[in-house]
Amino acid sequence: MERRALIVTGAAEPEDVVNAALTRFSFAAPDWVPSLGAAVSRLRNEHFDLIIVPIHPDSPVDMSLLEHEIRRERPTHVIGTSNHSDSELILRALRAGVHEFLALPLNMSELSGALDRLSRRMSAKKVAEGKVIAVYSAKGGMGTTTVAVNLAAAIAQRHSTRRLALADLVVLGGDVRVMLNLKPLYDIGDLVMKVDRVDADLLFSLLTQATTGLWALPSSDNAEVLELIDSGAITTILSHLRSHFAYVIVDTEHFLSDRSLTALDTADRIMLVTQLSVTALRSAQRTLQLFERLGYGENKVAVVVNRHNADEALKVGDAESVLGRPIFAKLPNDYKACSEALTRGTPVVTSASASGLGRAYQLLAAKVSGVETNGAVPAEEASDEKRSRLTRLLRIGKKHA
Repeated sequence: MERRALIVTGAAEPEDVVNAALTRFSFAAPDWVPSLGAAVSRLRNEHFDLIIVPIHPDSPVDMSLLEHEIRRERPTHVIGTSNHSDSELILRALRAGVHEFLALPLNMSELSGALDRLSRRMSAKKVAEGKVIAVYSAKGGMGTTTVAVNLAAAIAQRHSTRRLALADLVVLGGDVRVMLNLKPLYDIGDLVMKVDRVDADLLFSLLTQATTGLWALPSSDNAEVLELIDSGAITTILSHLRSHFAYVIVDTEHFLSDRSLTALDTADRIMLVTQLSVTALRSAQRTLQLFERLGYGENKVAVVVNRHNADEALKVGDAESVLGRPIFAKLPNDYKACSEALTRGTPVVTSASASGLGRAYQLLAAKVSGVETNGAVPAEEASDEKRSRLTRLLRIGKKHA
């Protein structure tokens, strides 16, 4: 089957060189559009394996439009071309999701080299493309990092022959390195500085092996990364990780920044972490409403109740009534196991694997990775009085928020 290419006028000259190179790499005759905006419109309704776009120093708005569509259309590869080749323009293009940058006018050797690299990436992704699982909560203090670390470790244990990555996208001062007692030589800032030339060998050299089968990309302690790491950088990082790992677990920031929104857009599944309290469920309720507006289907988002205590006034049934969807998993409150794991710098699934919490993480890993188990979490019944009281509290809180 021939590949499809979409070219924006002015991005690929001379045309005879472009047509010859595309034919050589099994592309059909390309479609041409007059502007980047027109290309974005086509992308919303059609799939193209390759887009060739012009990069202008004074068009950041157009690039941001393309960037959003690239995030949603993973198999599409982008070549950016320009008469200008200053480093700042190239870096901006790469951050926006452009895979290759070429100077105009194009020559056969450089264009063929770029198409060869992209063709190999396309083939690799068709053979095996990993799943991205984002762990998110719009409210801090829900234990999202603990969930991300233990989910990653549990999947790594369950799939011992496959590689798994844990990316700390709380890009400044995240806690993954602390929870796994890592002393990394490199972090996410180092990867971003080299992202334009990352291959498999370089990628693994920049990651830190945390446990057997689990590699970590720690956050940075350098405040300058906040300017370096934008949504385009996140797109590129996750694309590289997806290409080389069977699973990529992402710990995200607790607010919808461009970075966290990119991670959520890219993710195949989102673990929305909450607790059985009025404030936590109000936050989860608002987040689910926002996810609906973003077009995230119910199959993409799973609600996880963390620090669950059977003696709590609010029950799982209350949460399901308020949120309007079933609870995917519940993780019991076990302060001792969590505290000891943090002190040792190991996941709970390693230091307290036989505990109720350790088993709950294993069950969560099995469900996330598609392994059927008989350990389904039983639904808890709550009285109509408690449920109506919780619903009333949430509605009152929403009016005054």
